[in-house]
Amino acid sequence: MIQRQMLPLHVLAGKGVAAGGVKLASAALTFAVFVVVAATMDERQFGLFSTAYAGASLVSFFALAGQHAAVLRFWPQYAGSRDHGHANSIMALSIRITAVAVIGCALIVSAASAFPLLVVPEWPAIIAATALLAAALGWSEFCACAMRAKGALFSSLLPRDIVWRVLSILVFVIAGHLATSMTAVSALWLTALLLIASVLPQTVTLLRETWRAPKIPLSPAQKAEFRAATLGLWGVTALPPALGQASTLVVAALLGPETAGAVFVADRITRLAALALNGINQAAAPQISGAFHGGDRPHVQHITSFVAVTGFTAALAVLAGLIITGHPVLALFDPAYATPTMHSVLVILGLGVLIGTACGPTELTMQLTGLQRELFRTLVFVNGLGLAATAALALTHGPMGAAIGMAGTTAVWCLAGAAITRRKIGIDPSILGFLSGRRLLALNATQKGRP
Repeated sequence: MIQRQMLPLHVLAGKGVAAGGVKLASAALTFAVFVVVAATMDERQFGLFSTAYAGASLVSFFALAGQHAAVLRFWPQYAGSRDHGHANSIMALSIRITAVAVIGCALIVSAASAFPLLVVPEWPAIIAATALLAAALGWSEFCACAMRAKGALFSSLLPRDIVWRVLSILVFVIAGHLATSMTAVSALWLTALLLIASVLPQTVTLLRETWRAPKIPLSPAQKAEFRAATLGLWGVTALPPALGQASTLVVAALLGPETAGAVFVADRITRLAALALNGINQAAAPQISGAFHGGDRPHVQHITSFVAVTGFTAALAVLAGLIITGHPVLALFDPAYATPTMHSVLVILGLGVLIGTACGPTELTMQLTGLQRELFRTLVFVNGLGLAATAALALTHGPMGAAIGMAGTTAVWCLAGAAITRRKIGIDPSILGFLSGRRLLALNATQKGRP
């Protein structure tokens, strides 16, 4: 079977820089979106909006049914061997599964309006808007990953990362001038409808290309492999981000929507520290899958080490900036957030992200190399304990306790995942992999130079 040529690191770096540029612009725009949204409503309404947004994000991770990771796993595997017929069949199957899962999850969320979990009069209206936003978030993420699996890096990222954010800023600025105060419900509806409009052209393109492409029916063995991998990928791709959003919901339930809004803002700000890692992951994912399943493990080690060093260096710089400028950055959202306590929350969450970036693309590597079951077990155990610890610490130490629980959970599971990957497949995705690789190269060079 003819294998697709692996990209050299300097080419991958170029693609990573390009993707990182898009992600940087996306992060800046996302920051601006939340600042603009916060400016259009009072502290309580923004707390409700951020809690509902976190809930919609949580549901969207499960609504994907693991298909965004499945196309990144299987499309490069088949297309890299010039088996486009089976690759197209995989894509069509993933589209069908995602559509059913997204609609099903939206209906389940809508039914939750009959069981109020938070005592707020806006509950039924918030649930309806949250259901639509969850469906839109899930479908847009799948479309982006499907296009990225095919190598269409920019067209995969631009609709959700750039177009949606720009439209949101413009619409909320206009709405802020037209209305004295916006409600959380109105903001949620606007956010969902703007996302749907932004990804509509991408959706049409993906469906048209898949419909017209020649397909070869999958064999029973191929279907069984796809089902087995999908179940594992569903868990490992939904659980980490879902539990991250669940932390915001726990804070809202225990400490109130005002505090939840502040923690939500701090959490979103500290995600800037992982921006470089996430950006280069966009280009690295198909390469990791293709190289590993093509038997080129040294190339996988080179890719993951490069990603780890790049991500950690950028995260360290961002964390240093947040330590210095944390107060004014928090005040952009609401002057009430610019307190010593919330600045400490910001730094604590940033430390958790820093440790995570030092572990490199651990989650991505485990997803794409067949370690999804090990990853799932690790995530369930560590994040389950972490969520309980976050709730307990929030009750005893308030926002700072919640931040310690959230940051500790991120750090522990990333360290555990990197250790498992190193032990199971001999690939260390952390910065230690880069350092050990450099030492090994130096040792080999020394041995070759001996008489």
